[in-house]
Amino acid sequence: MGRCAQRRGPGLVTREQIAVEVKGLGIDAGDTVMLHASVGAMGWIVGGPDRVLEAMRMVLGETGTLLMYAGWDGSPYDVTLGMPELPEALKAAWPPYDPATSRAVREWGVLPEYLRTWRGARRSVHPDSSFVAIGPSAEALVADHPLQYGMGTGSPLAKLCEAGGKVLLLGSPLANVTLLHYAEHLADVPEKEIVRYWAPIVHDGAKAWVQIEEFCTEGCLPWFGPTDLFEAILRDYVQAGRGRVGLVGAAQSHLFDAADLVAFAVDWIEERFRDPVEVDSEVEVRAAEPSDHRAIAALLGELEEERTGTPFSESRASTRADELLESDDCRVIVAVTERDAVGMIVASVRAPQRGALDNAYVAPGFRRRGILRELEIEASTYLRERGCHVVELYVDAKSETAHAAWRSLGYQPTLEFMERPL
Repeated sequence: MGRCAQRRGPGLVTREQIAVEVKGLGIDAGDTVMLHASVGAMGWIVGGPDRVLEAMRMVLGETGTLLMYAGWDGSPYDVTLGMPELPEALKAAWPPYDPATSRAVREWGVLPEYLRTWRGARRSVHPDSSFVAIGPSAEALVADHPLQYGMGTGSPLAKLCEAGGKVLLLGSPLANVTLLHYAEHLADVPEKEIVRYWAPIVHDGAKAWVQIEEFCTEGCLPWFGPTDLFEAILRDYVQAGRGRVGLVGAAQSHLFDAADLVAFAVDWIEERFRDPVEVDSEVEVRAAEPSDHRAIAALLGELEEERTGTPFSESRASTRADELLESDDCRVIVAVTERDAVGMIVASVRAPQRGALDNAYVAPGFRRRGILRELEIEASTYLRERGCHVVELYVDAKSETAHAAWRSLGYQPTLEFMERPL
């Protein structure tokens, strides 16, 4: 029986095309480049994802160096965060970090793991914030990576700037630029959040647990804007006429000078965060009451306008607030100060033992203060009381900030809604 005819869909991208377009964006032979890439955004890579790395090597040549952020897929960061001491059973069970064999974080795409296993690759010894590089400067970039404050002085990020390096995004979101963690370290501002966690490493041939201190990489600054802090910095950077933008395959791509970007980001951060943030009033999270009708309608209007860019009519918002407050199958939870309602969430029973969260919103001036977490806790308590064992929610696939916020509360994707224009 003959083979079925194979159809090649649109969006095929070859290694040679990637090389030409990357070079056109401004990458030259001999450059030192930190890469962030979304392979799917580029198109169908002919020959597989590793052809992207081959294309980069073609452009950089024998004298150029490629760097990526790898992390460690087995990191105990989330488990040991904030623990003063570790249970003996945990210490015994967790394997140590090995730069030669520990896998890169899968959630950051396939390329860091491909690069980690590339012949001649070099990897830093930091057990959570590890970097991997290939090329003549690879060893110098990743050597002597400090365990404490591993995104700061002496880190591969600092060395990238010292080497006159560049940052290349191939379809990757602006919020993913790891280099801006280095700018956070350098910025002279108060209220940087410090975290401590434990990690196992190999020391003198044996496993040893070390406590690591660093500025929080999930929001060390009290940023309340509607978009991710890094995205806000980079949008201003691009709008100032810095960096280069173009297409590589189907992906919108960016090229930045590392040292220039860090200098811009440090100034940007210091301008906005030099003075401590003052919180005027306490925030109370509670079940909504009929008297909260007007406040809930206002929050629904703000949420709709932020989502769609289109104002929500007062009458529609009022009607929706009535529906939510009068429903027997849902509860509206609000976050209020002495003067205003600043956040809300709606918990509802969708099916036996299954609940859902909708209309989660925190006003921009009150974000990154733990209010979403408190709203979620109150909503989850209500759903458990109604017999629910699972809670679901829907998140805009384009909102990296929302995805990160819900992941930090223990939510994981289970289904994927897909679409394309006709």
